[in-house]
Amino acid sequence: MKTLISSLLETLQTCPSSQRIWIAYSGGLDSHLLLHTLAQLRSQLKSELHAIHIHHHLHPEADNWAKHCQQVCETLKIPCEIRHIQVKIAPRESLEANARTARYAAISQLLEFDDLVLTAQHADDQAETVLLQLFRGAGVAGLAAMPLISRLGLGWLVRPLLNYSRAQLHEYACQANLDWIEDPSNAETRFERNFLRHRIMPLLQQRWPSVNQVLTRVAHHQAEADELIQTLAKQDWQTCKELAGPNQLFLPMLLRLNPARQRNVLRFWLKQLKLPLPSTSQLQHILTDILTAKPDRQPLVQWQGAEVRRYHHHLFAMPNLPLPPKCLDSLNWTFPHPLSLPLGELVVTESQEGGLVLPSGTTLQVHFRQGGETFYWHGHHRKVKKLLQAEHLLPWERPFIPLIYIKDTLIAIPEIGIRDGFVTTEKKGWNLQWLRHF
Repeated sequence: MKTLISSLLETLQTCPSSQRIWIAYSGGLDSHLLLHTLAQLRSQLKSELHAIHIHHHLHPEADNWAKHCQQVCETLKIPCEIRHIQVKIAPRESLEANARTARYAAISQLLEFDDLVLTAQHADDQAETVLLQLFRGAGVAGLAAMPLISRLGLGWLVRPLLNYSRAQLHEYACQANLDWIEDPSNAETRFERNFLRHRIMPLLQQRWPSVNQVLTRVAHHQAEADELIQTLAKQDWQTCKELAGPNQLFLPMLLRLNPARQRNVLRFWLKQLKLPLPSTSQLQHILTDILTAKPDRQPLVQWQGAEVRRYHHHLFAMPNLPLPPKCLDSLNWTFPHPLSLPLGELVVTESQEGGLVLPSGTTLQVHFRQGGETFYWHGHHRKVKKLLQAEHLLPWERPFIPLIYIKDTLIAIPEIGIRDGFVTTEKKGWNLQWLRHF
């Protein structure tokens, strides 16, 4: 037990300094041992100790488990936060994966800047994760499995027990006479991890007794390889974005890379934008359908939560766009209050010199393009289509641009201008801004 305490303290000393340490406490053996050990270390820590228990509402005993965790924390004088979550269960989706995603999302909402949250995954969990990732066809990053420390929301996720086996932790818990919860679902082999744990790993351990240590070593090797891959990806990304906007890549530079480096930098770029990563097939479609398309084409590859488009010599990534508004849709707008739009928001600010001249409280109408619109600007009737092209407004944004009318008169187009007769250059006016959601 002394070895575990000193190891845990050593791990915490390598982490960013924090005002608070959260223990993810399920009540099971591993997390209970982690909580108990940290309680003994309290006098040597500069951080406040807190526990968080996630109530999944997936088991009839879940309420009793939450009460048990609360009582244990009260005994140890550690504040315990109970968070209730609803786990979505959909066809062809993993209950385990959905529960894990919901759990980490709930925990991340609690974290303030540089808070630490400690979870109790151990060496056996790490070995199982490597195999699960292998069976899913994961790449280097997936086979690196679980890192010791990684970002979670504003804080840090730390797994200080990765060097200890399940058997070692069980021995420590028995020595300390701990009373933990046994979740019967952990024995249900319909779940992938449990099937691997109860059916596959015992067979592997009979043939290769050190298989857990070997798989943990695999994770370390893959983590090192992934670090090198990410370094290369960052270098290529910086090169490809030099002549591009914040969510863009410059295609001529991207096309100089070989396909492996193209895929690598695309994944890195999407991660930087905090967008979901595409599947291997979708990533390949970006290379074959978008990168090689002619400059005048507008190819699109989309998946749940993200899409990649091309315009001239640039690649764009963004969340999935909503359906374009119908040409006959219109919105009434009480000027100058902000107005929500299908793609963003219409915002008005006061200008000390120049801008739109309209009295506050004027009722306006906002329409969307249906084709053939004209705009009287700088002494000429101009086609809206040509104006949008001249301003290089992205083609997929053009159906969403708000056209502002008084009755049947188009008086303003954000990012283009204000109709003659409705603009002043000598006194205070109003500036219009169309703020996109991304």
